[in-house]
This record gives sequence, structure tokens and C-alpha cells, in this order.
Amino acid sequence: MCHLRSAFLPLVFAGLALGQTETSIPSKDEIFELLDKADQKISAFEDSVRSSRPKLDEIDPKLAINYLDATSTAHLMVQAMHKNGASGYVLVGLLATLDDLSLDAANASVKLLYPTKARQPNAEAVAAVVLLSNSGTACNDIAELLMHATLRYIHVEEEALQKLLGNQR
Repeated sequence: MCHLRSAFLPLVFAGLALGQTETSIPSKDEIFELLDKADQKISAFEDSVRSSRPKLDEIDPKLAINYLDATSTAHLMVQAMHKNGASGYVLVGLLATLDDLSLDAANASVKLLYPTKARQPNAEAVAAVVLLSNSGTACNDIAELLMHATLRYIHVEEEALQKLLGNQR
């Protein structure tokens, strides 16, 4: 997601510099649709970790546990926003967590394919890499869509605060 931020943020700032500040806040339906898709991607990552767990446990038994803890956190964030509504704070937290899941998938893939004296990559390891890689990419893809909505959300919040507070800042 880092490369996406570096490509997208300059466009946002360029639009602001040109005076194009008419940004619409994402609707509740748009946010909830993205949250539901994110929850599906999180579940897919969770399933890929569970399927890959025997191979991950050979490397380090804590890997799968940590990855599954991260998915639980992500699910809780989605549930909290469904219950309490979206907030810039929780949206950014979810983005960071999705980014972590994507990074976890990449790191696990490297570890699964890294040969050691005790373990050589095999067909099971390659299958686990494919599962993890696909689910990590899916987390990254939905994070990009959520990032765009989050930036719009925060931009409108900041505009409202500026209007409310005037020149007090």
C-alpha cells in the first residue's frame, strides 16, 4: 500500500493546491460496502492462514497465532464501525491493519520458500504461498479503495472544522 500512498497523495495535494476542495464525504452506504468487502478479504486471509498453519508452525508456531490475532483486530474494527459509524480514526486504524495483513502474507511467503537445512520448500509450501499471496493482495486492494474513501472522509471533516473554528487555528 505504501507505493499507492506515494502515487495518490501528491494528486490529492495537487487538487488542493489548485483550489479544488469540493470533496464529498463518502456516504454511509459506500463506507459500509467497503467495510463488508474488507471483512470478506480479512476472512479470506484468516482462512489462508488456517490452511497454511501446519507449514507456518514448522517455521515458527507464533506466526499463525500473530496473524490470526491481527485478523481478529481487523474484524473488531469493522464491527465497531458498523455499530458506531465510521470515524477517521478507526478508518486509518483499519488501513494500517490491512497493510499489516498484506505485509504478513508477504513475510510468510518468503519464510515458507526460504530453504533451511531442516526444511526444503515443497508443493505444500508453494500452495500455502499462493493462498497467502492471493489473500495478501486482496487485503492490499481493498485497503486502496478504503484509503481513497478515508482521505475524502478526513478532508471533509477538516473542512468542517476549519469552517466551525474559523481562524482560531
